[in-house]
This record gives sequence, C-alpha cells and structure tokens, in this order.
Amino acid sequence: MEIHLIAKDELEAQGIRWLVESHFTGVRLVPWNTMEEFGSGIKKQKPELVILDMDGWKDESEQLGKMMQQNRIRWLGISSERIFQTAYRALRFRAEDVLFRPFSPSDLIKHIQQLRYQLRNDRRYFENRATEEGGSLPIDYPDLFLTERKLVSPITMVALLTPHPETLPLVYDALQRYSFTGKHRIFALSDFIVCIRETQGIEVLKEEYHAFLAYWKDLMNEPLTIVIKETSSGDSLKKAYQQIRQLTRLVFFEGYDIVLVENEQMIPQEMDPFLTPLEQRQWIEMLEKRDIKAIRDWVEREFLTFQQPYPDPENVRVRLTSVLAQIRRYMKSHNLQSADWETFYHEVFQQIVHKPVIYQIIQGLLMFITRLLQQNQEQMQEGSRTLVEKAKELIESNYWDAQWNLAACADALRINKSTLSRRFAAESGQSFRKTLHGVRIREAKRLLRETDLSLEEVARLTGYSHQTYFNTKFKQIEACIPSAYRSGL
Repeated sequence: MEIHLIAKDELEAQGIRWLVESHFTGVRLVPWNTMEEFGSGIKKQKPELVILDMDGWKDESEQLGKMMQQNRIRWLGISSERIFQTAYRALRFRAEDVLFRPFSPSDLIKHIQQLRYQLRNDRRYFENRATEEGGSLPIDYPDLFLTERKLVSPITMVALLTPHPETLPLVYDALQRYSFTGKHRIFALSDFIVCIRETQGIEVLKEEYHAFLAYWKDLMNEPLTIVIKETSSGDSLKKAYQQIRQLTRLVFFEGYDIVLVENEQMIPQEMDPFLTPLEQRQWIEMLEKRDIKAIRDWVEREFLTFQQPYPDPENVRVRLTSVLAQIRRYMKSHNLQSADWETFYHEVFQQIVHKPVIYQIIQGLLMFITRLLQQNQEQMQEGSRTLVEKAKELIESNYWDAQWNLAACADALRINKSTLSRRFAAESGQSFRKTLHGVRIREAKRLLRETDLSLEEVARLTGYSHQTYFNTKFKQIEACIPSAYRSGL
C-alpha cells in the first residue's frame, strides 16, 4: 500500500511516518514538501491514500483537488482550522474525512486500517466504459447523490424494495451471493438497494431478476419488489438514481413480489387530496345511515381502481386522512371515544401515514369503519329496553329521512300508531313529534358547527325537505334561525 503525505512541517511528517511504519507492514510512505511538488508527482503515480495538510490550501490547489477527484484518489485532510471553508473543500473534493489538530493517533490508524481492508476485500466496484477511447469510470456513492458525471454507455438501474427495512441486509447478502451475468455494482441505501448493471437487453435482465425473486422467496419468503429502469447515454448517474427512486413509488399501487420494468419517467396524475363538499356530504350521510356497503363501494372505487399514470402516493395518503376526519366527527357526535376506540383510530392513522401499499391501508380502514358502525348499532340494541327507549333509538337511526314519522316507527315496533303516541308522551313527558324534531335540530346544530355545508344541505341531511320549514322549526327550538346560529359561533 502506498501513502503520500503533505504535512504541515518536517516534525509532523516524521511523527506520521513513525506512526504509520510502527503499526503497518507493507506500507510505503512518500513525503512531499509542497502541494506543487505533489501535483507534479501525482501525474506519474497513483497512491492508494493521500494525507494532506489543508492549511496550506491555496487557490491553485483547487486544480489539485479536481485532479484527485477525477483520478479517484482517496485522501484524508488534516487541519488546525475548524472553519466552513475547510469542511466545504473536504466535501467538494470528496475527502474520506478531516482530522483536526490535535488529533488522536488512533483516529489516523483507524482510517488507514479501514482503507486497507476495503482495498483487500471490497469487490463491489465495477467500471463502466466512459469514453470511446476505452477509458473507465468507477462508480461510487457520491455519483448517485452529488456529482453530475455523464454516461457515454447506457446502464440499467435496478431497485429492490422490501416493506421491512430490517430485511435489507439479507437482500444485500443474497445479491452478493447470486450469480448474475455481466458487470454490476450494488449500493445499500436506507430504504432500498440499488444494482447498477451493464445494459444487456431488457428481456435478459427481466428473466434474471424473476429468477432472483424466486430464489429470494425460497430463501426467506419475505415480500420483495424489483423495479428495473434503463438509462440513456448522456444521462448522469444522479439523474438515473432520482428516476429510479421516483419509480419505487409504484410499489404503493402495485404491491410486492413482482418485477416492474419502466422505461418512461413517471409523471404523477393530478389529484385533489381533499374531499369536496359533495364528498363530505356523502360521508356524513353514509355514516349516519350506517351504510357499510355504500362505504365499502365508495372506498374501493376511490382508492383501488387507480390506473397509470398513478397520482402521488402522498396525495392519496392526505385524501385518506380527509376520510378519517369524517369518521372522527361521527365518533365525537355519537360519543364513541373510549380508550380502545381511540387506540384503534390512531392505529389506522399510522397505517395511512406509513403502510407501504395502498390495499393494506384500505383493508385496515374498512375493518375499522365496519367494527365502529357495528359496535354502535349493537350498543343501541343491548339490554332490556322500554318502548320509549326503543322508539328513541329508532329516532336516532332514522331522523335524517324526511319520510320517516310516527307511523313508520310504530310499524317497526309492531304497535298501533295511536298507542305508541299515547305511551311515548306519557312515559317520556314529551310528544313523539317534538322528540323527533329535537333530535333533528340537535344534529343540524352539530352540522352547522362542524361543517361548511350549505343550509339547504344541512336541512336535507337532518330530515327536512323544505328550507322554510327547517328554518321555522329551528327558530321554535333555538329562538334564532340557522344562519344566525352559525354566524354567532
């Protein structure tokens, strides 16, 4: 291993030489007095590591930094100045690290040990043909995030995703053991793994990755999706990486255990992430009617029938939280806020925010709504109830229907209409009709407080066919008309 050194002074150079030679065998250390001398010498030889005093950095040293970057020379900075310029240069020219004086000898030894290990054991690199003259272009992590290096020869980029980040090391392991054809390089990221391949024909690659998916399922039986994207000559690796990252969003709609081949950039479909006033009215009505079938049909039609080009998954998540807000209102108005229901509600919210696939979110949401409405219905039907209690429960369930009245309630209870009217008034101290209007106006007040629905819609949803009649009954009970009630909130 060859290390070149440009130290602050001769004393520091001697100290670093002694430190390196006393800890390592097979290491040749070449000292340089100035950056200018090093710049001339670097044209003739390429060291594995350069240890560079950054305090001697001058404007002309910029060229030296570019030269080291272009030749993929690893370097370690040493400085006495903890200033922005030092950090900026280290980042710009891709230093391994910067050690600030006085630095620990063990830190320098550790960096050299790590580099030596990588040089001996790291076989992940491959070289793309970069020029027509047959030059080579090594690919490393900064090429995906920082540089704008162009590709003369096209490559294929492949992303491998799992729903559980803790399984990514196992995917990485399996990729390293698997026998792929041609040159390739594997990059492990925090949320998925990227393979960069020499372009060999998309059908060949599809077959290979279908075989790898089968191998993985035999090995782990864990979900895995593979997204393949071919790049064009002239693209940068950074652009190709940004495109493949965008394409990983397809998993939200397509799910796992598939191989997706996408050659076009995904332009998201426009989508309003919030419920319209009309959709809010639909939800209020479906929940009040406890119409589970209508809710299921609406949710499945709205969220499980997407076609390419898909909308932005984040807009879909926001839209789902808008639905959840309507359910929240229903829970509050019906006093369904026990500790268990609150826990269940927050679990569904977390699923909407974090679950990686849309159908999993929808399953959880529909299960929650079904249980909530069924539980509310069961609570209303529990225990031995008097005739008045049964009638009041029917009022709570049917107040929204303008055609529903005393006769309909009597039919449901299998009792004569006159008998129901007499007994209801005697046992409750209030007529059936007055009780029904009380419930309707109570719900109207809630809608006026909690929604922006028009007065016409509030009237319709609370069982009044005519706006004028609604205003009259509201004023009788509340001593003001609905518009005045809303404006006074």
